[in-house]
Amino acid sequence: MSNGNISLKYTPGGANDPVNPFHYMPSMAAAVVSLVFYILLFVVLTSWTIWKRSWYMITLLIGCIMEIIGYGIRIQLASNPIGQIPLYSSMHASIILAPIFNAAIEYVLIGRLMHAVGDQYSLVKPNLVAWIFIVCDINSMLVQSAGAGVLTSAGANLQNLETGENILLGGLGVNLASFTLFFLQLFYFDYLTRKSPPVFLNGSIDQRRWRLFLYVIYISSFFVLVRQIYRVIEFSQGFTGYLAVHEIYFYIFDTIPIFVSGAVYTIFFPGNGYLPRDRNGTFAIMENNEQNLKKSNNNNN
Repeated sequence: MSNGNISLKYTPGGANDPVNPFHYMPSMAAAVVSLVFYILLFVVLTSWTIWKRSWYMITLLIGCIMEIIGYGIRIQLASNPIGQIPLYSSMHASIILAPIFNAAIEYVLIGRLMHAVGDQYSLVKPNLVAWIFIVCDINSMLVQSAGAGVLTSAGANLQNLETGENILLGGLGVNLASFTLFFLQLFYFDYLTRKSPPVFLNGSIDQRRWRLFLYVIYISSFFVLVRQIYRVIEFSQGFTGYLAVHEIYFYIFDTIPIFVSGAVYTIFFPGNGYLPRDRNGTFAIMENNEQNLKKSNNNNN
């Protein structure tokens, strides 16, 4: 990590106690509110998933569970964080790893939407889109898990705690790069479908409906990206960097964005007619769509 850490005046038993892993006294109220909201999010998403049999959404539910575990531990730490480095490490690892599943559901949803609208609108086969980015995220998760493992086994060793955070930073960097490429694929799909709009058979799906869901994916993905950028900056500043020792930024750039990222799907749940129920399902697409796209490309050339 960089040496841009802020100077801390340690007070035994206080916010700046050297064995206080937060370097501030965490807010009990904020942790409780966060836990309640994530539990509500989990309940609503689980209900939708079961009702609509949209089992692919289990990916997002796993992320919710990890957030619930993380904030549950944070509540316990809020009463007395002093010397609780192992418990802090477990909380840290859970909250750090959870958004990987938020990113994964974006890959799954855009892959299904691309296939439903038409394979010709994607740089690669839509069925491969999710897998390509998920493999990238698995590599990121392995690196982050290694860092999390170092964190949870660090005990009271602050040097090992910092080593674990350095490893996590590397994993977060890989995750951010992968998600940036995902956004490029998202933009390209949006661009092609605007340049040569797909034509559906009457009654298949309203053009506005599937494009609305594309915007929903945009919004959800944007909040995941905000959180990823925040974490990379935070970790690069160091264990006692400015962002790390000011709790407000954690809630603004991590807690809220990841919650909103999942919450949008409680309103626009993909199983409510925004996507075909079957993984390989498509909307009733006119056969001349691909010809129209090729003609449009030729005209531009």
